[in-house]
Amino acid sequence: MGLSRELQIGKAGEHFVCCDLILQGYNAFLADQGLPFDIVVEKNGALVRIQAKATRGLISCQKAKNIYRFGTRRAKNSRTRVLEAAVDYFAFVALDIGKVAYIPISEMIARTGKVKQTVEFKSREVTYAGRVYSNGTVRSPEWGKYIQDFTNLNL
Repeated sequence: MGLSRELQIGKAGEHFVCCDLILQGYNAFLADQGLPFDIVVEKNGALVRIQAKATRGLISCQKAKNIYRFGTRRAKNSRTRVLEAAVDYFAFVALDIGKVAYIPISEMIARTGKVKQTVEFKSREVTYAGRVYSNGTVRSPEWGKYIQDFTNLNL
């Protein structure tokens, strides 16, 4: 009986994050199944809990073209307050380019006080077209975070 494609992508992301952190010089290991975090990092005796989210590649949806989009919800009807208390960082993995963006949970809290449900990143490997107005003027795209700008976990 095979595992679902999504489960395999998630597992690949967890292993990739663990490898990336070890290569950055951290003592990192996979957490047990059923916990609200996937990776544990030890630094100077302190433990940091990381939730990994992975995607295979770029997507285009509605007005957003060629982006990496990640959902942060763990399961249907999950409680985000529990997630806030149990996770220190999110690690967003773009498997196609081998990049991980590390974002502290404190930067993932929306104005509502809950964890943001989706996060989008652009890639510096993609040229993004700007908006073209009816008079022919082109506005360069200035919004968004680039996944390559968050590749170091700074503990």
